[in-house]
Amino acid sequence: MTYLLVGGGAALGAILRYDVTKLIKRYVLGRFPFATLTINLLAALLLGFLASHLGTTNDFYFLLGTGVCGGFSTFSTMSYETVLLQQQRYTGLAWLYLVCSLVGGIGCALIGLSLGSLF
Repeated sequence: MTYLLVGGGAALGAILRYDVTKLIKRYVLGRFPFATLTINLLAALLLGFLASHLGTTNDFYFLLGTGVCGGFSTFSTMSYETVLLQQQRYTGLAWLYLVCSLVGGIGCALIGLSLGSLF
């Protein structure tokens, strides 16, 4: 049952990521990968909230945390976009993106943990 929850959640998360990416790219132009950054920061915030509020060993967490958040966020795309910016000689943007992704992700997870403990 856990595999179905994680797999179903991941499928939903991937579909959401695709739609949110399209939506953001429709309104935000430029080289900086705002769509992936936004998605990953939202996923970190939600994952922190879920872990704090639900714990990490129940079916809701497997569905929403491991599944949806795991399918929604994307470390591989962030890595690829960072390398691509570097290859295109946008070194400053690559470093900015990397720092925003890592520091921002940890910050959002901490905020999510704090919010989860309030509810």
